[in-house]
Amino acid sequence: MEVKRTTSHSMLKRIVGPVALWAVTKALESPKVKKSMSRVDQKFYKQRRKAERSIARASANAMNNRVWLAAGLAAIVTGISLVATASKKR
Repeated sequence: MEVKRTTSHSMLKRIVGPVALWAVTKALESPKVKKSMSRVDQKFYKQRRKAERSIARASANAMNNRVWLAAGLAAIVTGISLVATASKKR
């Protein structure tokens, strides 16, 4: 039985991945990067919360004004049907 010796090239190829992962992890754990990432997170969550409140407000307004919502939908449907009727070829 022969034992195959590992070359330095194959050893380097095997170790590059874990070393790169370690280096990226260390870079992401630095205080400067953490501070920047927290700013990005704050902006993202601020926009998300603003959108959530906007949707909640819109649905509450629709529920409180059902009659106006129904009238608006009827007007839209009527308008589309009139446009469709007018655009028919004779």
